[in-house]
Amino acid sequence: MILLAKLKQQFSDYFYLRDDNVTLTNVEAWRISALRIMLVSIILLCAIFVIQSAWRSVIERVAYVIPMALVFYIALSSLLLISRRFYTFSAYCLIGLIIVAAVCFNATHQHQVLSMLGPIVMYSTPFVAFILLGWKVGVLCILLNIGPLYVLINQLTLADYISPLPVQEHANYYLHVILFVFFNVCIPLAIARSSIAAKRGNEFNIERNNVLHYQTQLYRALFEEAQTAKIIMDKKRRIIEVNDAAQTLLLSSLPKNWEGHDIESVFPELPMDSSKQVVNRTIGAKMKVFELSLRSINDEQHTMITIQDVSAKALLHKTLAVQTQVRQRQKLYDESAGLPNRQWLENKIALNDDQTSGRLLVCAIKINNAHFIEQKYGFLYLPKILKKIADTLNHNVGQRSFIAVLDKYTLGVALTIIDSQKAKNAIDQIVASIPRNIAFQEHTIHIDLKAGVATNQADVSVSQLINNALHAVTVNDALINYYETGSHQRFIEHQEIGILLNEALTNEELYVDYQPKVRGDGTLIGMEALLRWNSPVIGRVSPGVFIPIAEQSGLVLKLTHWLIKHVCAQLKEWQDQGLQPLPVAINISGPDLDQSDFKRYLINCVVEHDIKPQLLELELTESAKTHNIPDAIATVRYLASFGFCITLDDFGVGYSGLSKLTNFPVQRVKIDRQFIKNIQRDNKNAQVVEAIVAMCRVFKIDVLAEGVEDLREVDCLLAMGCASFQGFAFAKPMGKELISKLLNTSLMPNLKLPLTPQTASLMRTSP
Repeated sequence: MILLAKLKQQFSDYFYLRDDNVTLTNVEAWRISALRIMLVSIILLCAIFVIQSAWRSVIERVAYVIPMALVFYIALSSLLLISRRFYTFSAYCLIGLIIVAAVCFNATHQHQVLSMLGPIVMYSTPFVAFILLGWKVGVLCILLNIGPLYVLINQLTLADYISPLPVQEHANYYLHVILFVFFNVCIPLAIARSSIAAKRGNEFNIERNNVLHYQTQLYRALFEEAQTAKIIMDKKRRIIEVNDAAQTLLLSSLPKNWEGHDIESVFPELPMDSSKQVVNRTIGAKMKVFELSLRSINDEQHTMITIQDVSAKALLHKTLAVQTQVRQRQKLYDESAGLPNRQWLENKIALNDDQTSGRLLVCAIKINNAHFIEQKYGFLYLPKILKKIADTLNHNVGQRSFIAVLDKYTLGVALTIIDSQKAKNAIDQIVASIPRNIAFQEHTIHIDLKAGVATNQADVSVSQLINNALHAVTVNDALINYYETGSHQRFIEHQEIGILLNEALTNEELYVDYQPKVRGDGTLIGMEALLRWNSPVIGRVSPGVFIPIAEQSGLVLKLTHWLIKHVCAQLKEWQDQGLQPLPVAINISGPDLDQSDFKRYLINCVVEHDIKPQLLELELTESAKTHNIPDAIATVRYLASFGFCITLDDFGVGYSGLSKLTNFPVQRVKIDRQFIKNIQRDNKNAQVVEAIVAMCRVFKIDVLAEGVEDLREVDCLLAMGCASFQGFAFAKPMGKELISKLLNTSLMPNLKLPLTPQTASLMRTSP
């Protein structure tokens, strides 16, 4: 099958049966096909008769037949070989061979009928000429056939004018068969091939016409009827086509007789080598913006210019640019105060930092009583006050400074001081120039100011410089505060400790130590719960460090709740172990009393752990401040009525001790350490302690001295009437395990503090 298919393909290729075959010349494939069909069919179909006639010519001794047949066959084979490369020559030669054959037929036969077959053969030349060489040669052959017509009419024969040649006995048979094959096979096959080629050409033309019709429709859709304006120009930049959209869009800008005009007459801005160009035109008294796009077509012989009206887009871009400028200005401007903001100040400092050789200072001026002004006069007055202050500073400082709003309460002033020695004087003058009373239409408002000053340094960014000035304002209550690296570092450390402390509450990093409270003879009467923190990040943190930070950051409430819960759980555990627990004191701050749910939380913890309220002693610190004193007093009285012991801690260090002593249901007073230290040698402290003891005796309040570190202090206090003590002289704070051993009366009966060596050894070794 493969061999058959290959032979079929070779047959088709040799005879050019496909009209898309490529030839070496410009001759159509079907003409070469027709020529080869005629040559091959003559050679093959007439071969058997020629061979037989040659054999008969030998027998009958007609010598000229074989050479003549051989010459014809050699000629036909040669023409077949050169039929593709020398097609025209081969075609003319074939017509010539037909004429020669006709002459031979007429000249070699004396028989009149056979001799007339020669002119008849010449009648085939127009058919062959029309097929192989075209109409001109065909017409010429028709004209030449007038000669054969004359010969036939007059029955002329060349045999009458030359010596007679012998003729084969069956010449009539051979001649008629050859003519039959030539007229009924060779020429019809050639005509059939031509007809097929014509049919295929017609189909191709129809198909091409359809394509052209489609392309025409596409051209009309893409160009003529397109909504986008388009112009086509040639290589010389002359306009050759303009669609309707372009004529409508350009109106008067396009010449009436536009064909042949240079494109510069319409768009003089259009460059030679640009693919896109934006131009402006006034069309119909309106400004238009056109975007021109160039694209080469037809092998760069023509260029299409696409014109788009981008006026709306350009207007939108312009509007967006204006809005962007407005937003950018808003980013750098405080609308309420009508002044530049912090971002503007940072930009100005960064821009001018490299241009100045002096010392750059930033002064943050804060209105201390801003909240009071807002509450009394309204929120609209504060921005006006900032604007008034800024106007005053601009008038006094002038071009040397940049002034902006840092926040709703603070102005920032950045200025360069050439002489660093005069920097302090310059800041003093700036602060002094600000009026302390600002008059508006119906009000005169008093202004309380503070200032923080920070100096630019090599390793400090502009933003950090302003932050340093803002931090300096909050350091203390002085009128002018200068930034110090240490104070800022402490501030950052406090913030970090606050974050870690908040995590410690969740991660159970806190624990409780207990410091015993004793009578003068060392008898254990209670203990104070002391909160401790061992951080895995920064190690052990002193309560003197993290308690103030907790108060500042608002974590003190969580710490108190955590301490209450753990102390109640520990008391419950001691009860379950069969021990006789003693009262445990817990420090309660002012913010704790301000919480409406504090007493409920405390009582719920006691009830939940099934312990008596008398086992919890609430120590109210002397320095603790509450926002609502009546509610705090009511809360303390309610807790006292519930059975909790109320103690006033740090008595004597503040001014509200006597007020609390009379208003709160206090059952015990703890004298602060500063009055106890060296009391045996300090008469003033001794007199203060005697007064406190006497006063408490009047109110029937127990007195406890805390921070006792020397037994001589104990003797002196006992003589004054103080019977309860807490301090290192008796015991340091210890863990719950050691407290459990102290509470175990079976293990250590009649225990007294401080411990004897034997008792201390027993506590260390007992399980």
